[in-house]
Amino acid sequence: MNLLTNAIEAIQVGIEDYEDGSRRRLLASVRNVYAGLLLFYKEALRRKSPPESNEVLIKAQVQLQKNPAGKVVAVGTGRKTVDSHQIQERFSAIGITTNWKKFENIRKARNNVEHYYSTINAEALKSVIANAFVLLRDFIDRELHEEPRDLLGERTWDKMLQIAEVYQVERIACDETIESIDWNSPTLFGAVENLHCVECGADLLMATPTNSPRDQVSLQCRACGNGETAEELIPRAISDELSWELYLSFTDGNEFPYVSCPECSKESYVISERKCAYCDHEATHICIRCGDNILPEELDSSPLCGWCDYMKNKND
Repeated sequence: MNLLTNAIEAIQVGIEDYEDGSRRRLLASVRNVYAGLLLFYKEALRRKSPPESNEVLIKAQVQLQKNPAGKVVAVGTGRKTVDSHQIQERFSAIGITTNWKKFENIRKARNNVEHYYSTINAEALKSVIANAFVLLRDFIDRELHEEPRDLLGERTWDKMLQIAEVYQVERIACDETIESIDWNSPTLFGAVENLHCVECGADLLMATPTNSPRDQVSLQCRACGNGETAEELIPRAISDELSWELYLSFTDGNEFPYVSCPECSKESYVISERKCAYCDHEATHICIRCGDNILPEELDSSPLCGWCDYMKNKND
């Protein structure tokens, strides 16, 4: 069975799993849809691989060899194929494009429904199927130069289209309630728009009551009904939204993107905005004793930097 056939069948089976509706089959649906996407990406790399290279672009291991003409060429070795990170690198290198943000949402859903979310239902998977629909439609047409409906089969394609259309209507309704709240923080607003339910993983979250003050708002999941108060959701939203920046602060020595607020102690003080996304506290960022910038991780000693605060307490 070739790579393209595997990709098509993975998506088809994923939709069948979704229609069954049982927890076991819904989990399988996420796995199959995610696997199908990866296989379509690998198929694009396979087609771009030079002849007689042993499909080098989809192989995790690459060797340099001399061909019969004496020219050094890259040849794929072993049976292991590229992972999602390698796919992204190779797409970038040879000019293949896809929406990696949508793919990342599907990847997270695939990981989280199995390990973190306590509930899962068909409603919670609408965003996964809808994102897959958009990705496949664009990728198959633009990069594989084929007709998505013909490739996946009319039944599968029509079902994905139906799910995507229903999801989009519900997503617009959710967005309207979120937009009615004055979040008073661009970072927080974007974070809430991208937030997923902590119980089932759905991204269909409605702000209630609409037009309410930020600290009185709750998010209600349309998929499983779980509710989350502002006190719970705001730190979680900031953490999710700035997780990559936080990772870079540890790996590359970048500045912390958010810290614990000196006023309310919530993990929601956004450094780029110089205020807390939960309580609006604005700390002093210049030490009143020495005039140096106060590091994000030292803001709990504001208006003094860490060193001046240490010296002050030592002298006391």
